[in-house]
Order: sequence, then C-alpha cells, then structure tokens
Amino acid sequence: MRRPARLLPLAALLVLLLTATSTPVAGPPAGALTGGARAAAAPGPDRPDQPNIVLILTDDMRYGDLAFMPRTRRLLGRAGATYTRAISPHPMCCPARAELVTGQYGHNNGVRHNRGPWGGFPALKAKDNTIARWLAAAGYRTFYTGKYLNGYEETSRPRPDGWTRWDPTVEGVYGYGLLSPLGFANGDVTTGRYITHVLGDRTGEAIRAFSDTDDPFLLFVNHLAPHDTIAVHDGHRRPLPEAKYRGIHRTTRPDAAGKPSYAETQVADLPADMRALTRSFDRREVPALFRDRLRALRSVDDAVARTVRQLADAGELSDTYVVFTSDNGYLLGEHSRVGKNSVYQEALRVPLLVRGPGITPGTVHREPVTLLDLVRSMVGWADARPGRRLDGLGLEQATGARTRRDTILVLTGDEKRDSTPGLAYRGVVTRRYTYAVHAGDPSTGVLFDRERDPLRAAQPVPRPCLRRGPPRAAAPHRRAVELLRRARLQPGLRAAAGAPARLSGTCGWDAPGG
Repeated sequence: MRRPARLLPLAALLVLLLTATSTPVAGPPAGALTGGARAAAAPGPDRPDQPNIVLILTDDMRYGDLAFMPRTRRLLGRAGATYTRAISPHPMCCPARAELVTGQYGHNNGVRHNRGPWGGFPALKAKDNTIARWLAAAGYRTFYTGKYLNGYEETSRPRPDGWTRWDPTVEGVYGYGLLSPLGFANGDVTTGRYITHVLGDRTGEAIRAFSDTDDPFLLFVNHLAPHDTIAVHDGHRRPLPEAKYRGIHRTTRPDAAGKPSYAETQVADLPADMRALTRSFDRREVPALFRDRLRALRSVDDAVARTVRQLADAGELSDTYVVFTSDNGYLLGEHSRVGKNSVYQEALRVPLLVRGPGITPGTVHREPVTLLDLVRSMVGWADARPGRRLDGLGLEQATGARTRRDTILVLTGDEKRDSTPGLAYRGVVTRRYTYAVHAGDPSTGVLFDRERDPLRAAQPVPRPCLRRGPPRAAAPHRRAVELLRRARLQPGLRAAAGAPARLSGTCGWDAPGG
C-alpha cells in the first residue's frame, strides 16, 4: 500500500502552474503549456497516488529495431502504450541522458555534447539537482545502474544526491563485459559476464530490496546495447552479442537498405560540414553492423521480460510504470551516414513504450512526444516537486485532445571553442518538416519535407522557388525563431518573409499547419 500523496499549498501550486516550462513549444492553444509536473498526470481511479517507476534505456537504438524485440513489444507495448512519434530532441548519448535526469535541454542544463568544454558529466550544471533528489524528497527509494553521463568514470566519481543505490558502470563501460572487466561505482567488479545479464541481476536485487518496504521506488536501468564497442575487436567496433545469439539474423537485411536515401551519392546540396561526414561511409560494413545490433538487443529483450517478471513476483507490477526508450536514434546508411547527433529523422526518432496504472493496453499515440515530456510525466506520476524548470509538456498533455503541438525544438552539439558554445545545428521538427540552421551561420541549413519526400535527402532549393513567393521554409523558419528566442539561445535568426538563401530542401509553398 502506497502512502497518500502530500498536498501542495495553493500558493506553491500556482507557482508551478506559472513556471512549468523554460523552453515551451509552439503550437498548442493558450493555456496548454500551463500545469506543473503534478498536473501532467493527475491521479485517477486506476492509479495509485505514488506508483513505482522503472525506466529501461537502450543506447543508440533505432525506432525500427523495436520490430525485432517481440517480448518487449508484447509486455510493454501490447500491455501499455506505444508512442510512434517519439523523438530525442538532442540526439546524442550524453545530452539525452542529461535531459532524462534534469528534464531540461542542454542549453539549460549545460550538457551539449559528449566531450569538450560543453560536454560530458563535467558540463552538467547543479549535478545534485536531478530527478533522483526530487523523488527522494517525495518519499521514493531510487536506484541507478548502467552507463551514466559520458566522462563520469574519468572524474573523482562523486555520488550525486538522491540515489539510494548508486550503481553506474565506471570501468569497461563499452566492453560488454567480454573485452574487459566490468566495474561499478560501488567497487564491484565482474569478469567474463555479459553486461546485460549483470545489469539484470542488479535490477532484480533492487526490486526485491525496495519491495520489502512501503516506499515507492524509481529505477533507472541503462543498457549498453546496441552501442558499438570502443576498442577494436576482430577488426571492427560493432556491438558484441552474447554467445547464444551470435548465429541469428544471418540473412536479415538492414531496413535502411530499401530507402532511396541509403548510400546516396548526391549530397552536393548539403551544407559543407554535413557533406564532409559522408566521406567515411562504408556501405559494406552496414549489414554486419545491423545484424550485431539486433543480436545485442535480443539480450535486452530478455532483460525487459525478466524485469517485468521480477516486478510481478514482488507484487509490484500493477503499481509500476515501466518505460522503455533509447537515448537517441541512429543512421545506418541513410544519407551516407552511420551515427547520430544530426537532425535527420533516423537520428531523432526513438522507440517509446509505457505500461502502468491507468494506461489502456494496446494504446497507440501518434502525436509527437519527446524525452523531455517523459521526464515531466515521471515527476508528475510521483507527485514530486521538480527542482528545475522543466522543458517538456508531459506525455499525457502532449497527446491530449486539447493540445495541438506540431513544433518541437531540436539541437545538435559540437566540442568546438567558437562563438556558438557546444551547439552545431538548431531548428524545429513539425508535423511535416524538419528545419535546422547552423548555429553560427543562420544562412546555412537544411529543410526536409517529410510528407512530399519522406525517404530521400534534401534537394537544392532552386532560385526560382525563392523568387516566386514565400518559400516552403517560411513557416518553420518563423517557428524556429520564436522557439529559439523563448529558449534564450544565441540570437541571429530573424523572422523574415523569406528563408535563408543557401537552404537545402524541396521547392514548394508552405502548407497550413506545416
């Protein structure tokens, strides 16, 4: 039995309602952005006052990879909700993980890249002010295992405030437990054991320990798969599957291979820095990489099923939100790229499944949601008071009938010491378009019309398009200007009638609601 949630004083509730987001999203009707974390998931008849929350995170997983995880889809998707348009708005490992513990974009929490002056754990502002401390203050026991923010293992490894059990990996982080010993922050070291099983064991221990109390709990379980290995192994840096899955998917073709954008050679219309990233692309490596990624994810599929079973055995499953997602998506040959940290849809899009109290099994949400929305929902489910101004809407509000959000801020980062600290591209994703400009040169950017040309790369904007009238980029451009202004990012974009002249994209006129 969960203890009753504490009621906020009216004055405090009003403050939360007035300061819900620091980077709101354009599109919803007036009032849609109000409502603090608590309003994001008001208790209903089928929802306990303080449910448990288990977040299961993968590393570099594509949305399409979910098709190869049948147990996860059955136990979380079929038994809960599937979000088909979830995105990671800063699609890179460390910025995404920082978003998940702070509920803020990188320009607010400090983490804009994996490395460099504005990257990794050292860049995180107010390192103790995270979701763990907020939920601990609300009576939760908390647990973290797996990969934390990049570079944490290279520091003095301070224990952030709020974690009851602090169990991140700090040694052999990318070795899958097979290339090197796997070390944890509490001093435990394992040798020769597959990392996914080790994390599963530690998750089970936390569930058993926490379920023996009357307190609700929060678990962050960050799996390594399908991230590749850092050390070269057998001539490659692909992920390492466990032995029993190394023979599967021998003939499975990459889903990217059927796209017109796969291994494209016509990239002259892209900005120079994006074009340069295509030069190292080796299409011969993609099939093997794709198959090893799927093999590594089969172990995660097993781990998800095991965690669900452990929650059921402990009598906690009906009172628990179980969330499955990834820190970012991944390109596997589209646009002649392998990787992330880009505004391509394949890098932005992530799987998101949620089962839990009050969620109708088999629900499918097609509205756009983000990892930041997820954080606001988790804080709301816990009836906790956030210690930062959260940048998301909440899943419930973002998919609500009264909320019409079709514009989401997206960013990519870099590690350069220049006039745009830690930022590379910034822009928006709308229901139809992806629009982004270089952070230091707003005259250079990309525009993708995903409705008219959903699979190909951008085509040049012919000069006649710019002369005939307002280009298709005008509306996304105006929305980007407004979002960036409200986010207090470096000024430089102006809401002009026309779009930047050197913009990649498709010719046409802006459509209503674009």
